Amino acid sequence: MKADCPRGYPSGMRPRRSTEFVEVSGLEMHVREVGFGEPILLLHGLGVSGRYLMPLAHVLGERRHVYVPDLPGWGRSERPSRPLGLTGAADVLAELLRTRCHVAVPIVANSYGCQVALALAERHPELVGPLVLLGPTVDPRYRSWLLHAVRLGLDSVREPRSLWPILAGDYARMGLRPLVATARAALEDRPEERVSRLDTPVLVARGERDAITTPEWARGCASHAPRGSFATVENAAHAAHFSHPRAVARLVESFLAEHPDRLG
Repeated sequence: MKADCPRGYPSGMRPRRSTEFVEVSGLEMHVREVGFGEPILLLHGLGVSGRYLMPLAHVLGERRHVYVPDLPGWGRSERPSRPLGLTGAADVLAELLRTRCHVAVPIVANSYGCQVALALAERHPELVGPLVLLGPTVDPRYRSWLLHAVRLGLDSVREPRSLWPILAGDYARMGLRPLVATARAALEDRPEERVSRLDTPVLVARGERDAITTPEWARGCASHAPRGSFATVENAAHAAHFSHPRAVARLVESFLAEHPDRLG
């Protein structure tokens, strides 16, 4: 059933929280939903599921209808016969958005999810509103397996300990072979080229202590976007949405308020 994407917050009602499985492109896709109001999509990174996005989803859900899908092969979603890759994931998300909403939807993405969001915006621009890219990957100076693994390990000790079991469980559920295949696609992608071809407004945000996304790379991504801007989340690492959800939500709401013309 298609969501009606209701506008406004129903008086006296608590934000809605639900989880369901939706058939998309012949695959069972796990989707969490929080809140009421205008729709927004949150998109997870490599190997992890939408679970680590839920602190931000609950804050945004105080005034918006938040969708948090697990991409096929991640989390609780069905695993495809082979990893989808960036364009495959983008096309699956496009079908999900078409079945759930009738408007262009803003997207908040983290890490590898930023690369998927950019592919989605490039391939299906009519479905995508303003983009918030939080800790986009992959920084050109870390486009090697060894360097990226080192930076990932360094960043992990800067994250809250409560995030560690979520990451470990999601990585184990995805499995080594799909993880490696998806990581290879991420390292080969050139998001700076994709973002330069977009018309939609783009906010690139970076945690102040992020060990994976350097400030130079994040600012460079913002400068490549025709309608790009940059922001910093103080005291946060790569998963700023988990450790500092209200700070990230304030950035998101302020950014969307600046671009009402791009909201459905």
